[in-house]
Amino acid sequence: MGQTFRALNRPDDALASFRQAVAIRADYGVAHREIGRILLARGDTRGAIDSLGRALQHLPNDFSVLFDLASANTQAGNFAEAERLFTRALQINPNDAQVKHNLAIVNLELGRNNEAVNFARLAVDAAPSNAVFMFTLGLALENSGASDLAIAAYRGAASLDVGYISPRINLGSLFLSTGNYSEALVFLNQALAVAPNNFEVNNNLGAVFARLENWTSSIIHYERAAAARPNDPTVHFNLARTYAGAGDLERAQSSYRTALRHAPNNWDAIFELGQTLFKLGRNDEARPLFQDLISRNPNFSNRTEAERILRSL
Repeated sequence: MGQTFRALNRPDDALASFRQAVAIRADYGVAHREIGRILLARGDTRGAIDSLGRALQHLPNDFSVLFDLASANTQAGNFAEAERLFTRALQINPNDAQVKHNLAIVNLELGRNNEAVNFARLAVDAAPSNAVFMFTLGLALENSGASDLAIAAYRGAASLDVGYISPRINLGSLFLSTGNYSEALVFLNQALAVAPNNFEVNNNLGAVFARLENWTSSIIHYERAAAARPNDPTVHFNLARTYAGAGDLERAQSSYRTALRHAPNNWDAIFELGQTLFKLGRNDEARPLFQDLISRNPNFSNRTEAERILRSL
């Protein structure tokens, strides 16, 4: 009955039936597994881990139980346990590409970049047309410091799926970091066409256009990024700098203040807000900012300039 309810897309009724099944027979491993799957789909990772753990007690060598329990532990952030369970699953089914990919993911989370590269390569070898597997290989290579190989993997993932924005975002970020702005724009604009309001896409585009001193375009994209994540202090700080670059000091000071509401100890934001207010002739507002900055962070890198402005107020 539980399986029938699942087929009818009635998960509440299915869950009730599976629970009746284990109430009748406590060692019914398959029913425990199905309870765990429903709870995992609902985001109840703790409940899923409990039910799938019970299933594993009765089905210790069941590949699907191991896989689902490992996935639940991944969602819960228990990466070491997830690795252990995925490893057991791989021993049972050594040709499963998804398990190899998932082992790459958990190794990335554990900071084991070389192991992540190895498992990601195995996953890609097993399923070379899978764009997600290729992207994960790129991510592992990038984290291990092999930027050129990462770019090749990201390009491969992008070519496999024209609507997949993640490799395009990472390519844009890598090309931005190396100063190859034309290539960065190619991939970020491709991502923008798919997800025009995506935070990462617009944040990176804002940064590229700022480097090019195309302030109008930079403002457009940083504003979109800020709208996507209104509580992100860094994007408001970058937007403030872009307004300042465009000469719009009023909006710059407003964005600096927004950034500082979310990150009160952003010393550069305090300093630059003080500079902006000084340029606007609002000395009474600038003075306490410089005084507070020097008092709370006497080793600030631009302290000499802050003191020079303060003396002139």
